[in-house]
Amino acid sequence: MEWAEEKKELDWREIKEKLLGEVLPNHMKYWWYCLGGIPALLFLTLVVTGIMLAFYYVPHPDKAFESVANITNNVRFGWWIRGIHRWSAELMVVTVSLHAIRVFVTNAYSSPRELCWVTGAVLLLLTLFTAFSGYSLVYSQQSYWAVVVGSGLAAKVPVVGDLIARFMLGGPTYGPNTLNRLYILHAALMPTILFLFIFIHIFLIRIHGVTEHLAGIQAEIIRGLSRDEE
Repeated sequence: MEWAEEKKELDWREIKEKLLGEVLPNHMKYWWYCLGGIPALLFLTLVVTGIMLAFYYVPHPDKAFESVANITNNVRFGWWIRGIHRWSAELMVVTVSLHAIRVFVTNAYSSPRELCWVTGAVLLLLTLFTAFSGYSLVYSQQSYWAVVVGSGLAAKVPVVGDLIARFMLGGPTYGPNTLNRLYILHAALMPTILFLFIFIHIFLIRIHGVTEHLAGIQAEIIRGLSRDEE
């Protein structure tokens, strides 16, 4: 940092403070107000473990299930990496949903944070679809019928339903291209879009700051008064 400061007259401490430093309301010490950061950490975990799994996974109908069994039973620590990937995905769905509920209940979506709410809602939908596509890659009986049912539901969407279903399946029905299509969506396209929306979401939060909730402030005042009385 000192060498870089000599070459360019930049105050790195000030830059770090502007990027990372933030005055937070007192109620942010309660975990239910901090649910937004957990999915971000889980997303990074999913990216790292997903890259590890991609070395051994084969997106072909004849080899997909066998490759998953090979990862679980034969690859060193494969069962562990797959377990972390699976549970991180399930926890991400849960925490993103809980975060959306908390924001709605506490009215944190109101002006001027409408765009934060919109990007968060898009992130919830992207998370659900990414989890759905990842579950389908196992190519078991359950995952096969999950894709059939999911594409059927997508086809019922007015106007664009058939287009969405064909895009998911790689054709009019479940076929040889479906697994490869879902693999590309799950491993490449969806993580890229998720990363972009996470960046936009965090950027908007940094612009507007964290919402101060009256309920959290009142609870802290009451708790503080009770301590003073003791």
